Amino acid sequence: MDPRAELLARRAALRTRVRAGDARAALSLARSLERDPPRDHAAARRAYEAAAKAGLADAMAALGELLRDGRGGPRDLEGAVRWFSEAARRGKPEAIADLAGALLHGEGAPRDRAAAIRLFRRAASAGVVRAMVDLAQCLRQGASGVPRDDAAALRWLRRAATHGHAGAALLVGQAYWFGRMGAPRDRARAAPFLLAAARKGEPKATELAAEARTVLGGAAPRRAPARVTAPAARPAGSRAPRSGRTRP
Repeated sequence: MDPRAELLARRAALRTRVRAGDARAALSLARSLERDPPRDHAAARRAYEAAAKAGLADAMAALGELLRDGRGGPRDLEGAVRWFSEAARRGKPEAIADLAGALLHGEGAPRDRAAAIRLFRRAASAGVVRAMVDLAQCLRQGASGVPRDDAAALRWLRRAATHGHAGAALLVGQAYWFGRMGAPRDRARAAPFLLAAARKGEPKATELAAEARTVLGGAAPRRAPARVTAPAARPAGSRAPRSGRTRP
């Protein structure tokens, strides 16, 4: 059987299970419709909704994204927040980060920067790398009841850089290069972060990395972040491109 025919047959089997009330089948069908050509975001949205209403947190988080982004139907920010909230209550770290972004920007819910920071902290502590960067950006500015904390911001950026976030690597490198965020001015310490960000084509990092090589006399940096895969830093809570993102 050719791959397309096999995919369509698998979807047909899943639809049969969905009609019998199988929520897991609805989630699997929704993921296939969202990700695998031929895609059908409207049908994916309906399948995610069926699985979400059956109590599946992964479906709640995914449905929230489709509603927020307006894929498969009209944009519904308030609906997105409701489903992010339900998924967050069930402990989904990515949904916690998405809910934080909504509160930070007042999208579908009243703007609440302090609550957003608390949620970003929860998601970051659970290992959501984009939440680490968003939390750091918020901590650099502070909020009502949340004092500015450059030292904590730098710690979260270092952690995100270690997990491969290019924007975080650039910010950490700049912090040590220029002595920002309370960091000592230490160009040898800055070099590995700048080089890591430069390898992803970040112009500001590329310029500083070239200077760092000169300052260090061509010596290899003493330590580099493990890997860098994400784009440069975004404003806190803004959404990254979805093309490379997968869900568990």
